[in-house]
Amino acid sequence: MFEFRKLLIFLAVAILLFYMIKLLYFTNKKWPLKSYTFLILIGGLALLTVATFADFIGSIFDYEFISNIRKAGFTLGGIIYIIGVILWSNFTKTMMNKLEKSAMTDHMTGILNRNGIEKIYDSVAREKNPFFVIVCDLDGTKMVNDTYGHIEGDYYIDESTKIIANVVGLRGHVSRIGGDEFVILLSYTTIDALNDMIKNIKKKVSDIYSNKNLGISVGYSIFPRDGKYLTDLIKVADKNMYEDKKSLIDVK
Repeated sequence: MFEFRKLLIFLAVAILLFYMIKLLYFTNKKWPLKSYTFLILIGGLALLTVATFADFIGSIFDYEFISNIRKAGFTLGGIIYIIGVILWSNFTKTMMNKLEKSAMTDHMTGILNRNGIEKIYDSVAREKNPFFVIVCDLDGTKMVNDTYGHIEGDYYIDESTKIIANVVGLRGHVSRIGGDEFVILLSYTTIDALNDMIKNIKKKVSDIYSNKNLGISVGYSIFPRDGKYLTDLIKVADKNMYEDKKSLIDVK
């Protein structure tokens, strides 16, 4: 007996199979893992398509081999398709994590960008414990770019980034929020320990080139004493950083 319902189910599964094959064609060269997952999904859908077709035909012709094809197709196709869905879910989770990390990372230096440091700040500030917000600005970057070229300028920024990140270590989070400007969130410590860390950074950055006009200016603020919002804390730290920069210019 002809069953229109079974025909509709077969057509729906066949259309989904066609769509998956088309999607595989467009993603095959870009995302190998995705293509591998698609192949498993397509394999399961292909078996399910055969099974739904056999189910439709079986409603018209009562043959045992059609019934066997239907049973095998639904069983194997269902299992393979479920495996494909699990792999696809894992792939999607991995891709979302990579995209989130990429959105929070400065692509030149590999440290946090502005979005990244803002997210870390929101998490740290919720604990309501005091901590330092430190602003660092490289001195002489434009001179390096104009004199030696942008490749050397990028090297100057990259080496300075490594120095700052190594000195801060696990005590805080380092970000690059502009061309040669950095923001650090540092766990609260004594002012003497903070000044020693800043001196260490200044010394190592100034050693990158033997030029007295190159170095780094630093200023800081304290949460929550100087503000409860990152923008306010950066403004205070920025003001102190420019005082530091001015004092270095006066010395030179």
